[in-house]
Amino acid sequence: MGWFRIAKRFEVESGHRLSKHPEKCRFPHGHTRTVEVVVRGQALDANDMVCDYQALKLIVLAELERFDHAMLLAATDPLRAHFEPFAARVVLLEEGDPTTEVLARHLFQRLRAAFRPGIEVSSASGANYRVPEGVVIERVRVWETSSTWAEYGEDA
Repeated sequence: MGWFRIAKRFEVESGHRLSKHPEKCRFPHGHTRTVEVVVRGQALDANDMVCDYQALKLIVLAELERFDHAMLLAATDPLRAHFEPFAARVVLLEEGDPTTEVLARHLFQRLRAAFRPGIEVSSASGANYRVPEGVVIERVRVWETSSTWAEYGEDA
């Protein structure tokens, strides 16, 4: 049996600093990141969809809110204390420097945990959306620039 796949892209503005980088990337700088989330399922629901895009959107946006206009740092960054005045918008990554690869894996793991079959989310207008059984996040791709991206996924 084959797979149906759907994808949705999001944009988020964030900064980072790569503490291990030998050149310019060791300095704080920012990116307009594009995040693409791919979802798969073997069957279509009663509405002939893998999953309603609105359910995917609501779940992903809830996670991406942490990263919007935030500074991403490694939890072990030696300059971490200098960012304390901005703690409300600092995201510390335990996995290492906030490279595009690390961010793709981090988002994949958090989204896979949040995007569970049977979970129901509500839109601002009060409409309810449920993630169908058998539907999973297949991969997350993060663009750092218009020509560079990293992707992470795991077997379901």
